[in-house]
Amino acid sequence: VEIAPGAVIQPFVVIRRGVSIAARCVVGPFAHLRPGTSLGPGVRVGNFVETKEASLGPDSLALHHAFLGDATIGSGVNVGAGTVIANYDGRSKQHTRIGDGAFIGSGTILVAPVEVGPEARTGAGAVVTRGRDVPAGETVAGVPAKPLERRSAARRPRGRRDEK
Repeated sequence: VEIAPGAVIQPFVVIRRGVSIAARCVVGPFAHLRPGTSLGPGVRVGNFVETKEASLGPDSLALHHAFLGDATIGSGVNVGAGTVIANYDGRSKQHTRIGDGAFIGSGTILVAPVEVGPEARTGAGAVVTRGRDVPAGETVAGVPAKPLERRSAARRPRGRRDEK
C-alpha cells in the first residue's frame, strides 16, 4: 500500500495490498479499498464505498454506499450514493470508463462494459445497460437509461414557476 503524505484515512477503513492513495485524499469511514485501487490527488471516498481495480482521477468523489469495480474514472467526477458498477457478466469481468466531469446520479447501475463520456450525466436510479454508452455532455435517465430530450432556451420559461 502506498499512502502519500497529506492523505487522511478515517476510522474503520480496510485497505488491501496493491492500493495507491495520493496526497489530499480523504478515505472513509468504513471504506474498503481492494487490490488495484488507485486514488488520484484530492479524491474523496466516503462511507461504505468499495473499490476494486478502480482508478479515480483527481478531485473525484464517491461519498456514500457505492461499488466501483474494474473502472477508470476521470477527474472531477461525482459518483452518487448507491451507485453500482455491475462488472461481472457471468463469465468474466468487464471494464467501465467514466469521463472527466461526469455526474453519476444516486442509485445508478452501470452494467459493464459501458462508457460515460466527459460531462455526461445519469439521472437518479438510471440503469445504463452494456453497450449503451452515454455520449459526452448527454443526460440519460430511466430503466433502461435513455437520453433526455433537450429543451430549447425559447421553450423554457424563465423566472418563477407560477408566473404566466
